Amino acid sequence: MNTPVISVAALQKMLAEGKKVTILDVRPVSQREEWKIAGSIHKDAYQALSEGDKHILDDVELPYDIPVVTVCAGGRMSKTAADALLERDIQAFSLEGGMKAWNYAWNEAVMEDQVVKIIQVRRVAKGILSYIIGSGDTAIVVDAALDPDVFISLAANHGWTIRNVMDTHVHADYISRTLELAKVTGANHLFMESAQVNYNFTPLTDGQEISFGKSLLKAVLTPGHTPESISYLIDGKYLLTGDTLFIDGVGRPDLKADKEQAILKARQLYHSLGKIKSLPGETLILPAHTSGAIAFDGNPITASLSLLLENIMLLRLSEDEFVAQTIQRIPPTPPNYEQIAALNKSGHHEGINPADLEAGANRCAVS
Repeated sequence: MNTPVISVAALQKMLAEGKKVTILDVRPVSQREEWKIAGSIHKDAYQALSEGDKHILDDVELPYDIPVVTVCAGGRMSKTAADALLERDIQAFSLEGGMKAWNYAWNEAVMEDQVVKIIQVRRVAKGILSYIIGSGDTAIVVDAALDPDVFISLAANHGWTIRNVMDTHVHADYISRTLELAKVTGANHLFMESAQVNYNFTPLTDGQEISFGKSLLKAVLTPGHTPESISYLIDGKYLLTGDTLFIDGVGRPDLKADKEQAILKARQLYHSLGKIKSLPGETLILPAHTSGAIAFDGNPITASLSLLLENIMLLRLSEDEFVAQTIQRIPPTPPNYEQIAALNKSGHHEGINPADLEAGANRCAVS
């Protein structure tokens, strides 16, 4: 049987346009718990399908009038699942490349005021958040996590020229494309002066301000998650916090650290969060990640600082309590983080397929 397949781009387009589609995930539970497609349904059928059981999906209630897309890790067993559904006269397609390919699916959400427009560019499987921020005819890009063409196209669609690009820290869960974007566009590559990387950039100091269009970016040094972690305050209203503060937790302080070092980093993180907490309560927090898959709903992943102070218990603790609770709550170490961080420090990943390293959930937050 010549199984019908659907590409990531085609499924992404359907979801972005609000078209009806049912997504059936047939992976083992352990894989789905790592990452998934938002809104998908699940049947742990992988093993049975691999053993030739054509009836394992018979008890799954599926529509006959809208397409069903089957999903597995790499796009092979999902074809077997689609074939089984086709025999039931269900309009079924297999997601080409599976979750490995879906790693690069993205959508966007927009925030704007009279001066600035912020586009939150979201890698929907891993919950990675990048930003392209335009003011006048100028744009900046923060934490570029997708091919440069994505940001170049977004900028062109809004009449912007990308003048500055930057990361909030040396990432350990995905390969940054910021340096590549800088080379392609000729944009100025900014980073905290203490960043230990093997490529040239324009150094920023704590409190330094950079103008773009009609807006102003202020660098705020916020170490703890990593030594060079930096947050970016836009027009005194929007704070891009990287992995320092999320909308449901704080950054983890332990990667590549023994217990004593992790405690020291947690104390740094506490004081960095203190700097953030001193900002006005209406400041909108824009993190570099969210926990879980992102829906195609157009809703920005953000919250006011005052709301986070109410909802995140860790932000209300004393320093010693914060350190103890943070160390106690650290999630499992993300896979391949040392290799990813090393590649980001080197500034190149030639010969490496990022999807081979990036599969699975992000585990940057302590909540």
